[in-house]
Amino acid sequence: MEDDLIKAREQIDRIDSELLDLLNRRMELATEVGRIKVSKGIPLFHPEREEIIFQRLAELNSGPLSEESLRSIYREIFAASRLLQYKLRVAYLGPEWTYSHLASLAIFGHSASYLPCNSLEEVFDSFLKGKAHLAVIPIENSLQGGVGHSMDLLYEREVRVVSECYLEIAHHLCAGAPNLAEIKHLYGHSQAIEQCRRWLLENLGHADHAECGSTARSALLAKQDPNGAAICNLYAAHHYGLHILAERIEDHPGNTTRFLALGNYTNSPTGSDKTSILFAVSDKPGALHDALSSLASINMTRIESRPNRLFSWQYLFYADLEGHRDQPHLKAALDKLAEKVTFLKILGSYPRSDPARPFRIEKEKIRMDNRQAGEQT
Repeated sequence: MEDDLIKAREQIDRIDSELLDLLNRRMELATEVGRIKVSKGIPLFHPEREEIIFQRLAELNSGPLSEESLRSIYREIFAASRLLQYKLRVAYLGPEWTYSHLASLAIFGHSASYLPCNSLEEVFDSFLKGKAHLAVIPIENSLQGGVGHSMDLLYEREVRVVSECYLEIAHHLCAGAPNLAEIKHLYGHSQAIEQCRRWLLENLGHADHAECGSTARSALLAKQDPNGAAICNLYAAHHYGLHILAERIEDHPGNTTRFLALGNYTNSPTGSDKTSILFAVSDKPGALHDALSSLASINMTRIESRPNRLFSWQYLFYADLEGHRDQPHLKAALDKLAEKVTFLKILGSYPRSDPARPFRIEKEKIRMDNRQAGEQT
């Protein structure tokens, strides 16, 4: 038995050595690609290229490596490759260990440099002022719909959508106190409290609620309050050394938030893309019907109206369309739409992600480390 184990480990060691050589060869080529991009003025970050690589590898993958594990591995390989070309800076709605932070990690990996911002306006402005190469914003939640503030800023600021990410939202009740009976105060983001309302009424009805700007802020306040608990993710709990009093307390399973990455360039088609637009119509009977008739041949995956903050009692429509703006059928439909609306802004075309397969943060090590941290406090 021991001989078999030794042989298996020796084979693993040989494979690891081969992988290391291959990875270094890949990094050398990535460095050369970066040099060529700079010399030709080509943007250094191209999510459509990364998606094409992954799709090709997913088709070749015969297992037992899962597609989710394959994507996680290559996310870090892509991040390490970018690091040799330049230090990618990404702005997001902070502080650290918010869901926006986790979504940014899901898109760009751990090798990027992250810039936490205090507001969505600051996220947009950090990107537009050159403090960050890219920005990540929440755009919609599967239970509560669109993030209106993000849609407002997409209208008001000149940015392009270059990528998307669906992130599973898993809420946990965490505290410095080791048991539920000691909790008198609950800290949480307003949306997190709403998404856990039934569980809270049944299990923590005696505690008063204090709304916070983020789940990470909630965790910090719970750390400072001996009788306080927070609704937060496991990374925030681990960071602040909190006990996990209850796991997955959200009322509805499958809670997912969609995030967008913002840049200043245009993606090439991948064959599996999405295009986001904003448009407005005149105030007359049938105007919206006429506009939507232009898109009758296009699969519209989402449409939502939003008050125009710059013009009272006028409305904007945010829509997601299947396909890339450069594909002939979609280009023709958008040209036709432009003739029937008073305003049209094409926010960008980008690789499409599957909402049925959101990014799920690996939790087991975090859970183990968190318990150890709790024992030490």
